[in-house]
Amino acid sequence: MENFKKQLFSRQVLLIAGLLFATAALVFTGRFEKEAAAPENLRGFIDGFQIGIAAGLLAVLLMFAVKHFLAIRNPDRMKKLYIAETDERRLFIKQKTGDIGMNIISYGLVVGTAIAGNIHDTVFLTLLGASLFVTTVRAFLKIYYNIKY
Repeated sequence: MENFKKQLFSRQVLLIAGLLFATAALVFTGRFEKEAAAPENLRGFIDGFQIGIAAGLLAVLLMFAVKHFLAIRNPDRMKKLYIAETDERRLFIKQKTGDIGMNIISYGLVVGTAIAGNIHDTVFLTLLGASLFVTTVRAFLKIYYNIKY
């Protein structure tokens, strides 16, 4: 259990770094030169998307940071978290859905979409469609394998 506590502590450090990054992204969103050719309503959608992604990232990272912080302090919570993370059924479903690869693709597309909003509106919409498709396929696979197994 001491090894798992060290893992939680290292995750905590990464989560805090992510919180700092998300806070900086939220503060600096909208501070860059925007494409003048984008219609005003699309510009508002892009700005809202960028702020929403940064705020959502901040909320999720904060939730995980609090969860890990409480688990490090309380041995019972740490044991429950350890059992949940080493559950064989859950690990099998993650393997079947290609969870690691899908995470990398999803996060890359969402970050690319947020960055493309500052560059070109057509690229932004294309990446947004691709990220919605990947997210939908990922959700379908998780639901399917949770029902099947």
